[in-house]
Amino acid sequence: MKRITQMKKAHRSWLIAHRVKKLFFLLFLLFPMTYDLSAMTSFADESASLNDLPALPPDTYLFTSEKQFGHRGKIGGFVLPPCMVGTYFDKKVYYQGEPIPGFNGTLIAPDDQSMKIMYRKVEGKEFCGAYIIFLADLSEYKTMTFLIKGEEGGETFEIGMNDTISNKREDAVYIGATNRYLLNGVTADWQLVKIPLSDFFGPDISRVYSVIFHFNDAGKGVFWIDEIKFFKEDLVSKERADEINKAGYFLLDNFDSSDLNLLGRKTNSYKKLPSVCKFKRVTGEHIGPTGRSLELDYYKESTGWCGYYTLLNQIDGAYYDLKPYEAVSFMIKGKKGGERFEIGMADKNWVIIGDSLKAGSIDKYLPGGVSTEWQEVIIPLEDFGLLDFSEMGSFVINFNEKEEGTVYIDNLKFYLKKEKK
Repeated sequence: MKRITQMKKAHRSWLIAHRVKKLFFLLFLLFPMTYDLSAMTSFADESASLNDLPALPPDTYLFTSEKQFGHRGKIGGFVLPPCMVGTYFDKKVYYQGEPIPGFNGTLIAPDDQSMKIMYRKVEGKEFCGAYIIFLADLSEYKTMTFLIKGEEGGETFEIGMNDTISNKREDAVYIGATNRYLLNGVTADWQLVKIPLSDFFGPDISRVYSVIFHFNDAGKGVFWIDEIKFFKEDLVSKERADEINKAGYFLLDNFDSSDLNLLGRKTNSYKKLPSVCKFKRVTGEHIGPTGRSLELDYYKESTGWCGYYTLLNQIDGAYYDLKPYEAVSFMIKGKKGGERFEIGMADKNWVIIGDSLKAGSIDKYLPGGVSTEWQEVIIPLEDFGLLDFSEMGSFVINFNEKEEGTVYIDNLKFYLKKEKK
């Protein structure tokens, strides 16, 4: 009897703690922490701080709650327990004017504060993220920049934006993870992140409600953000072209940090029953000491179809010009070896049809077939036939043989054409 009483007391204590925890998160959502942006200073005359941005157009409709709880510069979080997130204005860690590669500005008066964001994301459908409320018209600007520093390095999140319409639906548009803009990821040193506002394809840039940091991969971390700036010049396009020319290739996806590829485009599997393909990014198999690869589990029956695609074009938007490139490449290994599939690509016309032109089977490019070791596949773009490479839409892995299997793919890239001597 005594033991039963002790168990009841323990259960009651746990229940109270659980309810307090839920109440804490609800209060955090309703009353997120804020910080004063007035101390932010400009690095250069041509940049604008968040405070400097034009207000929303006068005819912008906001819910009462958006007016009451939202004001420019507010930061906060959203969370479904047991995930956790916290934000506050940190006066101990902030950018103090030290040199940063790629950053040529001069700090006029050092800040004494930065945004500190802490998170813990668990596996599963639970979610968490942080936000900065803008309530601003960004239509005159082309580039957003900010400084970021991790406590340990390796912190990662997806970047998104809400306009005043999508905010009401809680449906932000995401453009990819941090490694799209920092290929070596967040480190323990301050780095400059440059984002073309054109990457936010979909939101109304003249009516921006907030920018979102979404913690999409399981893990925990702490990082700081400082000196958010906006420029009317495109600070990114030439740098990206220079990086591609220096590397000799364009990396479409390394599958490390987001289900969006490094263009910020959608990726997904497709199927017609009874055939099925499932995809996920996994840590157990990858090229290099850290990271992830793409795992494709497939079950191809004699009827139906299945496979995987990654987009090169924006949905209802611009297509990608692959004319400067001569080949597509990716790393491949099988769970058992001997897995079979064909490789396809689609230009604008084939995207409209909903199909792709196939270069051939994987065995054509790996004479020994897929094995349990990593191998590089290189396919000349001319092998895909009559495609308009100035308007390309997708890359496709299509499982066309009746079988069941698992393959891993990493470092999907396009090699530049070599100059003829």
